[in-house]
Amino acid sequence: MKNCDVKTYGAAGDGVKKDTGAVQAAIDDCSANGGGRVTLSEGRFLCGRIDLKSGVELHIERDAVLLGSADADDFPDVITDFWDTEYAPRFNKRCFIYAEDCEDIAITGRGAIDCQGEAYVVPMTEEEMAARPLMSFVRKPMPLPEGSEPLSEATTMVGAYPHPLDPRNTSLAPARVVMMMGCRNVLVEDVTMRNQFAGWSYWVCGCYNVHFHRAHINAPVDMPNNDGIHINCSQNVTVSDCNITCGDDCIVVRAYSAPLGKNTVCEKVAVTNCNLTSHTCAVRVGWINDGVMRNCTFSNLNITESRCAIGMYLPSNPAKARMSDQGHEATLIENISFSNITIDRNYGTPIRIEIQPHNLCRAIRHVYFSGMRVFSAGMPVIMGREDRHIEHFSFNDCHFTQIGYEDIPTKFAERLENLRYPLTAPTFRFVDDLHLNSTFFSVK
Repeated sequence: MKNCDVKTYGAAGDGVKKDTGAVQAAIDDCSANGGGRVTLSEGRFLCGRIDLKSGVELHIERDAVLLGSADADDFPDVITDFWDTEYAPRFNKRCFIYAEDCEDIAITGRGAIDCQGEAYVVPMTEEEMAARPLMSFVRKPMPLPEGSEPLSEATTMVGAYPHPLDPRNTSLAPARVVMMMGCRNVLVEDVTMRNQFAGWSYWVCGCYNVHFHRAHINAPVDMPNNDGIHINCSQNVTVSDCNITCGDDCIVVRAYSAPLGKNTVCEKVAVTNCNLTSHTCAVRVGWINDGVMRNCTFSNLNITESRCAIGMYLPSNPAKARMSDQGHEATLIENISFSNITIDRNYGTPIRIEIQPHNLCRAIRHVYFSGMRVFSAGMPVIMGREDRHIEHFSFNDCHFTQIGYEDIPTKFAERLENLRYPLTAPTFRFVDDLHLNSTFFSVK
């Protein structure tokens, strides 16, 4: 196995000189010679986009930092025929670490990936923070490419994004830190990612046999759209023993297959022994018109100070223009289990499963919760649709306790005034075959 130290390829590691070329040269040489380890040690290695290659382990030692450039021009658009970049989420084709059609790749080590995210955001005004109480920053805008126009109708229909200063298709920040497209046999272990660009930490799309182990994500909770691990149209994925804090969803399971050009199932995902904190969903399954997501387990999780701990919220978009990552399939979510989970100091609804109008939903069925201990400002909301009921749903040995906002210490408490609409009872509508076994709902 070849072992390549990036300093032998000219990397300075001083945090000032850009080491992109040296790191890329080490990766290319390592891959071309049968694979092995590319090592970053003792230093701060300032880089723009680097492309990972088959057979290469990118190893960041504990005294090293892979430092993202503060210059957006160092992250060019991904240009490829391997996947359809027109369907890149957020209309953004840029990332920090890119892997395409690779096998036997890894990112390891007890060092850090620091993205210098503060360079890509600006503070919100008091009025803006009042409207979006859990955020303190928006992304810096960037002019649209010449001759293009924003999809204003589509991009304003769903949720709080985009903010007027944060148009999805003009974000200055790279939309993903690590992007893996169509890769096989992937390991991410021990490395800590921090200070993200206000973009997703990991996007795993169309991949097979992917493992995150002791991979830590420490993103500012008040930066926009900071997702953790985003698992899309992939199979045989495990996430274990990870600590994830971020402003948007910590762990996402989706089947948004438009970038891949063919309908692709997301299945056999196992998440266990993780600590999660999010200002949106700690765990989210599905979005707008995703395809099939099935056979996934979530166990032994501690979820604290989140807004919605577990979400299967399928929103609608009645606009003619599509959202940036809106799918085209009828969603099927089935055989999903959650067990031995503690949810504490939850700001809003601890579990929200909802099918909105206009969503092309085929079914949500066979969803099971067991061993839940929940302390939340709200209660669960499980709502199907009149023409699309949620089927075969159960709670077993689950305790839900409603708490007040005074029990949720946070620097955002004053801004949360306009969110204080607690649900004192659980909501179940259009649910067939509902089972509540040894399950209790109470107020503290």
